Amino acid sequence: MEKDGRTGAISTDPDNHDKMCRLRAEKVAKIPVPDVEVQGCADDAELLIVGFGGTYGHLRSAMDEMIADGKKVALAHFSYLNPLPANTADVLMKYKKVVVAEQNLGQFAGYLRMKVDGFAPYQFNEVKGQPFVVSELVEAFTEIYNK
Repeated sequence: MEKDGRTGAISTDPDNHDKMCRLRAEKVAKIPVPDVEVQGCADDAELLIVGFGGTYGHLRSAMDEMIADGKKVALAHFSYLNPLPANTADVLMKYKKVVVAEQNLGQFAGYLRMKVDGFAPYQFNEVKGQPFVVSELVEAFTEIYNK
């Protein structure tokens, strides 16, 4: 069900439905969101960790441990996914190695690949219904770092 684009009355017309869905998508795309910030070794990281949502603390702790161990690591933690921040492609393509860490099957990594041409991240995915374990993150990220 959709409102008619001209009258505002309820409409089940398929063409109107298409028009209204596209109109909503255009409105969402115009929402201003702040740039994603890069923390850690933002200027010269060998590995960028990417996350979103409630994973920030664990990812930040993993980054901090790796930096303390002498590794050049950065973190970009997304607060806005649709629309993505305007600097998303610049941030993701700046680093040689990028790992997207998610507590799911990799939907965010897939979304980023769809939105950023040429983006091919490493992925760290867990579907356990439990928070990340920092030592496991450090181990997995260090393996990627050393590749």
